[in-house]
Amino acid sequence: MNVKDDNMMLNPKDYRREFEAASLKKVLQERDRIVQFMQDYENHKLAKKYYERDPSPRVIYFANIEYLKEICDLIKIKTDEKDLKETSDDSSPFITIERVISKFDDDKRRQFLDDLKVKDENLYYRYLEWKVNGEG
Repeated sequence: MNVKDDNMMLNPKDYRREFEAASLKKVLQERDRIVQFMQDYENHKLAKKYYERDPSPRVIYFANIEYLKEICDLIKIKTDEKDLKETSDDSSPFITIERVISKFDDDKRRQFLDDLKVKDENLYYRYLEWKVNGEG
């Protein structure tokens, strides 16, 4: 339960700000926590202590609906950022290879690739696949 103090819930935008710098994993955990609370509330499985507090479980439940909207929006943003980063990271060594061999003549380029094949066969074949797929 995210509360500013025992009696005051955060507004959805302030709540969101608490998670903007968090990792995707942390945001997913918060989503799961909210969903679990909501399911427990809906199924009358909340611990008695929740009914002895202010705000009430009902108020928390409806605030969680708003919080869930914000968390889901952050999940989308963070997932897109992660996908973009992973895509960038995946091609990074190939872009570096391209930069290096672009300065070489054909003979030196072939020699470089032959050396790469010997030293790191996996990277060599992934690089060729990247080139063939038109990504480079």
